[in-house]
Amino acid sequence: MKMRSILFWSGLTVSLAICAPKAQAHMPWLATDGEGHAVLWFGESPENRTYKLPETIAQIQLHSGTSGQPLAASAVSTDELVGLRSDAKIESENEIAGTFVYGLYHGMKLTYHVEHLPQRLPKTWPEQPRKDAYLQTIVTPAERGGVDVTVLKQTKPVEGVSVKLFCEEGHEEGEATTDADGRVSFSKRQIESGLNALMLSLRNESDSGSLDGKPYSSSADYLTATFFVPEEDAAATSTREKKDSGPSVDPTSKVTVVSTKFAELPEELTSFGAAVAGKTLFVYGGHTGAAHSYSIEEQSNRLWSLDLADGNAEWKKRSTDLRLQGLALVPWNEGVVRIGGFTAMNEEGDDHDLRSQPTVAVFDPATDSWSERAPLPEPRSSFDAAVLGDSVYVVGGWQLQGTQGDTQWHDTAWSLDLTNKDAKWQALTVPEFQRRALSVAAFNEKLYVIGGMQSNGETTTRVDAYDPKTKTWSKAPSIPGEGMSGFGSAAYAVGENLYVSTMDGFVHRLRPNAEAWETVAKVDPARFFHRMIPHDGNLLMVGGANMRIGKFTDIEAIELND
Repeated sequence: MKMRSILFWSGLTVSLAICAPKAQAHMPWLATDGEGHAVLWFGESPENRTYKLPETIAQIQLHSGTSGQPLAASAVSTDELVGLRSDAKIESENEIAGTFVYGLYHGMKLTYHVEHLPQRLPKTWPEQPRKDAYLQTIVTPAERGGVDVTVLKQTKPVEGVSVKLFCEEGHEEGEATTDADGRVSFSKRQIESGLNALMLSLRNESDSGSLDGKPYSSSADYLTATFFVPEEDAAATSTREKKDSGPSVDPTSKVTVVSTKFAELPEELTSFGAAVAGKTLFVYGGHTGAAHSYSIEEQSNRLWSLDLADGNAEWKKRSTDLRLQGLALVPWNEGVVRIGGFTAMNEEGDDHDLRSQPTVAVFDPATDSWSERAPLPEPRSSFDAAVLGDSVYVVGGWQLQGTQGDTQWHDTAWSLDLTNKDAKWQALTVPEFQRRALSVAAFNEKLYVIGGMQSNGETTTRVDAYDPKTKTWSKAPSIPGEGMSGFGSAAYAVGENLYVSTMDGFVHRLRPNAEAWETVAKVDPARFFHRMIPHDGNLLMVGGANMRIGKFTDIEAIELND
């Protein structure tokens, strides 16, 4: 199994971060290494320290101690750390901090703040606020164990700020909102021995000005703070109360996840399209680059096919066309229909210029050619589609408008009659939601819309169903789990049941007219922004990524033995 050992994220991670801080979004982190040097890196969690450090962050000036002594630091690139390392060792009682302006994103100025607080409980860190700090935290041992965290803006407490706590491995241990005193509390059982990390953000909608000659109309500040807790000061691992790790697999389930002998994908892909037509697996487009990096060179414009009837078959490149990711690919007759997606117009390393597309085309395997169909009524990406009857349905997504336009979340849904080459898209009853990074499946003569991210930046496990006969939307049972469980999922109906594979690794099943999902299997390692497609009464897991491991090229099977 070929996997890249760095962290990945599909879609627009910056867009996720500017709505609310998430451990899975890339952030700068600051700590000390085993020799006492300050180290700074850029990753999706405190665990991963090998992602490329953006040039803007590399210019940061770090300071140490209450006097704010500048720290000289040098770039390092090893198997354990890609980032900065201070030339001198740091006194264990000294706080380390730094601030830098990351740049502009769709008219918003982004500023990042990093802190590493002195090493040991039970001392308050730092003893006095830094007077020159725009945004900072004060961590104080709580009477019954755990810590109290105070958030300060220009040395004044800030109310209503969401603060998240993570352990070094990247697991979210808790979340709380600051009170009138700018304070949140985390219990002893939430604090891990080793490195703990805090993450928060503030947004100012009325801030305006210019940066490098370009105007901005709002600003956002993000802060990560780390502190180290020795084993004797933390809740003992052996006696620590274990938190719910998510749904439990039904012990009577006969569903299994197995490796296959199918040829591995010819390239690493996330946010791509895939479909099975006849006995052929088709894959189109997708993101081939590293997380947060979008460019012409890092998007696929290739259509690949694999003969599933031949266990020894190799992938064939059938055609090339538009460079796309965040698209949908659905089966029709012996070919596939490609819908929407976004195209990067910029070169690698340049500012992102990303534009959603309205294009729709049908691929004919007999001639290896594409024929255009009516374009979408508006450009759309990060959505999903499914075929129900003779029509394809499109739900969710947004419109990216390059460097000059704001991102627009779609509140529309559409259908297209595939039997009529001259057909136009028909509007569905307007959904009561705006979501992207969702999955859509045809099931029980309805269209099921599963999970995703909402326009307010929060992820959801909500499921909605559309009935084409009555032209009405209704609520369906939400998928098990919480938080990010519904983000970047994949879904398909096989036989009489609907299946969904979520980013936490669970496979859930919904039976006709059931009031709840059943958890029937666990995929390990988990995938997200993958595709799950039917084959011989089972399901194939294709592509995607894992936040800790990287991208997958192998194909696994979910065998539906029951």
